[in-house]
Amino acid sequence: MVEHLIVFNAEASPEEVRRMVAEAKAVLTQIPGVLGVRYGEALSLEARYRYWLSVVFAGPEVVEVYRDHPLHVDFANRVFRPMAKDRITTDYLVLEGPCAP
Repeated sequence: MVEHLIVFNAEASPEEVRRMVAEAKAVLTQIPGVLGVRYGEALSLEARYRYWLSVVFAGPEVVEVYRDHPLHVDFANRVFRPMAKDRITTDYLVLEGPCAP
């Protein structure tokens, strides 16, 4: 698996960010090889980055497919990038599974 992780700040209210995330889930999970979308908010209001969004891919081969896929390109250009101009994006190879409770 690969996790496409984006930490970002948004020029929008938390409610608008959550609506964007709902749209991200609806759109991006239609792309072949995308297993899911996760999202979180920083506990501290003083955190350098307030939000994170993760798109989970079935494997490294999905990275390029996702990057060029029309659904991703449209969503990123129309919705995400205008809202989240301050961001860092990195793809990570997942070497360990989820933590057990």
